[in-house]
Amino acid sequence: MDLLPGLIGLLLVAVVITLVAWALNLMQSASDSNEFSLMLAGCLVCSAAVGLSTVMVISLTGPNAPLVHIFHAG
Repeated sequence: MDLLPGLIGLLLVAVVITLVAWALNLMQSASDSNEFSLMLAGCLVCSAAVGLSTVMVISLTGPNAPLVHIFHAG
């Protein structure tokens, strides 16, 4: 049970990296084809990655978060 917060954190980091890679791919496609809508979609996906990162940091490192108790136990 102690590994669950760490696994959730690693999963969320992988999702954020995937979202950023997708956003960069959309922006590269927008640059190649001069499409504003793809650039806007890339910016929206990137902002979703930032929001997910913020929620992840707040929820996994807050004052009552499981990771804080694991790191302070030793």
